[in-house]
Amino acid sequence: MSTQPPKKQPTRRRAKTPAMERVTLDLEHTHLGKKHPPGDEISVHPETARWLRDAGVVSPTTISNKD
Repeated sequence: MSTQPPKKQPTRRRAKTPAMERVTLDLEHTHLGKKHPPGDEISVHPETARWLRDAGVVSPTTISNKD
């Protein structure tokens, strides 16, 4: 019989979720099932914000990061 404690399994760490970005719409856009007119501000994941910028849907600058 062993007198050593059992070996612990390594724990997996979750990647930290990036802060949401607040962007201003340049075009009408449906976000979370709701239509938003140009000029509205919405909060989106940073990758979504990049995609929307590349598509010309939002202004090229971020308003703020939201934690």
